[in-house]
Amino acid sequence: MARHLDLDLLRALVAIAECGSFSLAAARLGRTQSAVSLQIKRLEEQLEKPLLVRSQGRLEGVTEEGLLLLDYARRLLRLNDEAIGCFAEPDLAGSLRVGLAEEVMERDLGSVVAEFHQAYPRVKLALECDLSARLAARVESGELDMALIKRIGERPTAAGRSLWREPMVWAAGAQSSAAAERPLPLALFQEGCIFRVIAQAALTQAGMPWRLAFAGHSHTGIRHALRAGLAVSPLPLSLLGEGLVRISEDLPPLPEVEWVALTGPSGEWPAVQRLIAMFEARLWAPQPWPAIAARAVAA
Repeated sequence: MARHLDLDLLRALVAIAECGSFSLAAARLGRTQSAVSLQIKRLEEQLEKPLLVRSQGRLEGVTEEGLLLLDYARRLLRLNDEAIGCFAEPDLAGSLRVGLAEEVMERDLGSVVAEFHQAYPRVKLALECDLSARLAARVESGELDMALIKRIGERPTAAGRSLWREPMVWAAGAQSSAAAERPLPLALFQEGCIFRVIAQAALTQAGMPWRLAFAGHSHTGIRHALRAGLAVSPLPLSLLGEGLVRISEDLPPLPEVEWVALTGPSGEWPAVQRLIAMFEARLWAPQPWPAIAARAVAA
């Protein structure tokens, strides 16, 4: 058994585990799929243990040995990247003003901020949460250096860097019958929230009457209203948590959510690009989503 682990091989393992497939991992690493497969084969040969579960050439999961190694791999890579960052960019210091849509924090992207602070302690972060439209305006005016916002629609955004797209779905409490009520009771965010605008437009276009049953300023409040059976609400799929289900029938379809990084004049500053890359990696990481069975609305 080898006494030294190759960090490039460990990075390939982490990428595969986080992306869920060899092809996506290869795209992230800038290598071919066959090259990434060869890296995993070399790593398994070095450790004399199977690390991934494959079936007919497809990735099915990670073995117990693979999960154990993943923990070490992430720590080793983090230390390596921190050390390289300190010596490669010793002058990476200053202040970085960052705006985040609230849904970003709900996706546990707050952990990215902690990782960034640990890697670049000389960069002082100033964070603000607000509606995406307001954050975009503040980036444009120069009040923020960057913002991670949400946008809706099938077309890629013209401005900003698209990091991730996911479905937006109708959500309700697992035991709720609110979706069968007419007018349809809605739990929505404050005026100006794009989710609110899209939901109301979709229902109006479908000719479905609705009423505002709950208006809130946080996802915590929205989820409590849904679990209590008061209403249904449009949510990104990744934000469906315990006690919530996706409503699949009798309600109009909703467009995808696009997570976009916007940058101001300081967008080329290495600290900005580093933070965006860390957000992107976290968005692509597998989410601890519950097993959600789309259910029909009772007639």
